[in-house]
Amino acid sequence: MAAESDEPARSAETDKLWNEMSVDPVELHLGKDSGFTLRAYRMSDTLPGAKHAQESAGAEADDADDADAVPDIADNAEDDDAPEPDAADFADDAPEDEEEDALDASPEEVPVFLTRKGKLLVFREPEALVAYVRDNDDHDLAAIEEYGELQDRLDTADIACDEDDTYELDLVVANLRGGQEAWEPELLIKAAEVGRDLGYALKNDSIIGALAPGSPLDDLDETFRIVVDGGLRGKLAKRRLKRNDAQQAAIAWRGVIAKINDHVEWRG
Repeated sequence: MAAESDEPARSAETDKLWNEMSVDPVELHLGKDSGFTLRAYRMSDTLPGAKHAQESAGAEADDADDADAVPDIADNAEDDDAPEPDAADFADDAPEDEEEDALDASPEEVPVFLTRKGKLLVFREPEALVAYVRDNDDHDLAAIEEYGELQDRLDTADIACDEDDTYELDLVVANLRGGQEAWEPELLIKAAEVGRDLGYALKNDSIIGALAPGSPLDDLDETFRIVVDGGLRGKLAKRRLKRNDAQQAAIAWRGVIAKINDHVEWRG
């Protein structure tokens, strides 16, 4: 895990800003690079084009039907040179009635990031992020009602992320490859959280499918959550974890992280 920061806790004024805007700064660590972006959660019926992710989830199932077979990545678990499996390979087929339900679903809370033309904008320096927000509104986050006020009030000191909003995706694959005894549930739970959010915000069907309910990565995430909750169920979940193939999970996550990387536009 990354070393704890020597920076002081963020100010009351900064907390007030983010609470009133219902937006949070997010810190992403991706391989050799790391930086900051912004994320909000809003009801899907308040955002333009937000139903796409629900439709794409159904389309993902159709694509899976066209495949002759799903590759058995366990056979390649020890081979780093094996072809990178597509994250879509881990999406389960959705029954037709479930696809229709998704299209007709009621409005739901969805993630919105600083995304533009299918790219996630991530800024290496807080100053660059603040300058961009102040001067630009041609991105998806600008659709939220509070964006104009955020432009006026945002300052460099406000780019201070809570621990819950810091995601060390660069550590995920190595942690999984360390085997079940070395797994850090909180690290991997947070990775799944931000992975789902980014898949939706980027409208990336492969990421969405890889972490969709019922997929192997989703089952693993659910087991980690039970372990963290503790108690008798937590003890049983630890036994369940031992049945997971560490190398298979690492390869699957490597594919998801590679797709996220492909959609990041680094700034500043």
